[in-house]
Amino acid sequence: MLTVLVGLMVITSCKKEKLNENEASNQKLQGKWLVTNLKSTTLQNGKVVENEEKPDGKMIFEFSGNRLNLTEGNNVIGNYSYVIEANEIVLREDGSEAVFFKYNFDSDTQLSLKQSETVTQNNITYEESQTYVLTKM
Repeated sequence: MLTVLVGLMVITSCKKEKLNENEASNQKLQGKWLVTNLKSTTLQNGKVVENEEKPDGKMIFEFSGNRLNLTEGNNVIGNYSYVIEANEIVLREDGSEAVFFKYNFDSDTQLSLKQSETVTQNNITYEESQTYVLTKM
């Protein structure tokens, strides 16, 4: 009985620790982030067919609570709800499928978001990825 109780305490403790990590990451995300660099890569059967990297400086990601507003200039280009699960930010626009971004805090003021998708058509595998480098405003 004691072994079961100790086991439950360990499991509960691990879940609580993971939850606290997600909460801490969410706190760091809050606020406005300027996209300073955007890299897009397309692979076809594992070979790079398109590779583009460009400075941006126009797009802003604003994290507020559990919402993400994406703007460019005065135009809202997206409004999403999000949750943090392990090392991913899961975005949902009302009624749409989830979009998964791997995230990494490069520093307290710099954040990288990476999203990729793989599709196979006519025995050709395409992989597209976008990496956003953001700076805290």
